[in-house]
Order: sequence, then C-alpha cells, then structure tokens
Amino acid sequence: MATLLNIYNTYIVNVLDIFILTIIFYRIILVIKGTRAIQIVVGILFILVLTIVARNILHLKALSWLLENFWFAAVIILAVVFQIEIRNVLAQTGGQIWGAKAKIKDSYVTGIIEAVEDLSTSLTGGLIAIENEIGLKNFTEAGILLNANISKELLLSIFKNKSAPLHDGAVIIFNGKIVAAGCLLPLSHNTNVKIFGTRHRAALGLSEVTDAITIIVSEETGQISVAYKGKLNGNISPAKLREIINTNGEVLKSI
Repeated sequence: MATLLNIYNTYIVNVLDIFILTIIFYRIILVIKGTRAIQIVVGILFILVLTIVARNILHLKALSWLLENFWFAAVIILAVVFQIEIRNVLAQTGGQIWGAKAKIKDSYVTGIIEAVEDLSTSLTGGLIAIENEIGLKNFTEAGILLNANISKELLLSIFKNKSAPLHDGAVIIFNGKIVAAGCLLPLSHNTNVKIFGTRHRAALGLSEVTDAITIIVSEETGQISVAYKGKLNGNISPAKLREIINTNGEVLKSI
C-alpha cells in the first residue's frame, strides 16, 4: 500500500495534473478560437513575456513595478474582458453534465423541413432555433409563448405574413413543441465570418452562447443555412438538414 501511494505521489499525480490542465486549456481554446478574445490572449502573453524580461533580464525597476502591479488586478480585468467566453465554457460544460438531448419525432422533423423548403422557394425569411442541451428559456420568455405541436402550417403562418409582429423574430423549438415565436436572439460580433443579414448574425450569435441548431432562410436568395457552435454553414440541402436535426448537429462537426 505504501508503495502504491509513493508511486501515485511521485508519478501519477503529476500526469493527472497535466492531463486536467490540458483539457481545461483545450476547452478554452475551442471557445475563443476565431473570436476577438484570441487577440486579447496574445496581448496578455506579450505582457507576461515583457514582465519576465523587465524583471529578470533587464532589471528595469520602474517598469517591473508597474507590470507586477498590473497582474494584481489581472484577475478582475480578465473576468470582465472574458465574461462572455467564461459564460460559454460554463454553460457548455454544465449542459454536457446535466443536459438531455431531446429527440424530435420524424413527423415533426418532416414538418420543419417542408416549411423551410417552402420558405426557401418563396424567398421568405425564416429563423428557427432547435434547443439542444443548453436551455433557451431566457430567450423564449422574451418572445410570444405558444407551446404548440410542430407543423408546417403553423411555421408558415408565422413567417409568411410579413406584416405580422412574429415574422422578424425567431421560432424556438424544444422536444416536439414550438415553444415560442418572435424571440430576439443575441447578435454575433464575429468579424471573421461573412454574414449576409441580421437573421444570420442572430443565428450565429445564439450558436456562440448555446448549442442550439439554428436554421436560417435568406429572404434575398432563399438559401438555407445552419448555425451551430459558433459556425455558420451555408447551402444546406433539405436532406442534409434532416441529418443535422436527427443527429442534434453532430454531423456538422465533419463539415
């Protein structure tokens, strides 16, 4: 027993420590990759290197004092700067631990796809978010609650009447129900992605803070797009859309 404890304290604990830190940093990189946050990380690394050089190599007392005092406030600064990214990591981690993926019945999936096809053919804009593991309650509460069964007819009645107040908002679907319509989604500020309009920016914004599958129909081109986990995928066919919904978006990881 003493030998095993000695092996753990000497070797295993170090390997475990490195493994956990690797997972944490990997998750952080996945969240901030392709966002403005990566530029901030580069800036922080530069300041860190400058601090080490000024204190240990060049022995610049005034600059070293200033930089060392900066690091005392760094925790608060990082919490403010990375508040969105920190929230995303915590939400995604919590969703993976406690979340439950809801399976939508094939007949309901068919209704969604037929409605999207109709909107695409008639050049009618549409925005449909399908809730996954991370809840969308804060967005549904800002819309008009419906709690109705999914149907092609209901979806078309929401989006095709362009003078109706629900036309410009998003429909949120969960567990075979159209939970709410006319919902406002957070707009993405990602400048690295070519975005066509407000619907696309809203869909991408939601995908950056949740794991929802968001379907967009362009009012100008009729093109069908899907936003999922911070990525916008264009030119989605009805067959591919069915596959995306049935796999809860997992198929998009290979695209």
